[in-house]
Amino acid sequence: MILAPILVPLLLASVAAYIALCWRPQLMERSMVPQEKRSKPQNHVLFVTAHPDDECMFFAPTFAKLAKQRNVTVSLLCLSKGDHDGQGELRKKELVKAAVSLGLTPDSVIIVDDPNLPDDPRKAWNIALVAKTVEAVVTAGDVDTVFTFDKQGVSGHPNHIAAYMGVKHMAVTSQRLKFHPVNVYVLESVGLVRKYSSIIDTVFSLGSVLAAGDSLMFVADVQAYSMGVQAMALHESQMMWFRKLYLAFSRYMFINTYSKIN
Repeated sequence: MILAPILVPLLLASVAAYIALCWRPQLMERSMVPQEKRSKPQNHVLFVTAHPDDECMFFAPTFAKLAKQRNVTVSLLCLSKGDHDGQGELRKKELVKAAVSLGLTPDSVIIVDDPNLPDDPRKAWNIALVAKTVEAVVTAGDVDTVFTFDKQGVSGHPNHIAAYMGVKHMAVTSQRLKFHPVNVYVLESVGLVRKYSSIIDTVFSLGSVLAAGDSLMFVADVQAYSMGVQAMALHESQMMWFRKLYLAFSRYMFINTYSKIN
């Protein structure tokens, strides 16, 4: 009862903000490609993830939004095949199916199968190898924008953090990118309460994005949320009970906020 005067207005404000952003998504639209590339008829966006199912669990609102943009081509680079439990080959197939349901084509899904990049939180990934792997894809595909994890990896998983560190290393050291600029955005990690507050986090997310002029925000409406849930359901080997709870309560199924790091 003591918290009611705070929680009720916060809930109402978040619901109102969420509805407004679903109804008028252009309110938060910002260009995500470098200034030099905004005249291109078709922009290329690359997501860099660590494991199969990362694309659904963390980036689904962004995929759903980009799927509606005809002038954007989307690719996915997954740095491992998810073989921690010996199901790597199965998870590769699940990933392709899930990516297609998110609007990608099968040939736009790149899955790295390198023993030096195992799905294992106890084994450190070589950051230079990650950077080299990402740079090869960015260069070959003339990529304009890269989305990946931030330095906390959303869940704190070492492989997520290594993906961030590799992408950042590429952005800072690549000589090729000096002549072919690429914008790199990292997915904002939030605390545990915000992480599982669903659309109630809208107000906090909106505030952080408005405070930074180069940040991005994507909000999933009911249709986009359903797309993310259906995509995750295609990762049948990973659908334990706690992931079903995650799909219901995680703000990452509804909201993605990004910071630009380069």
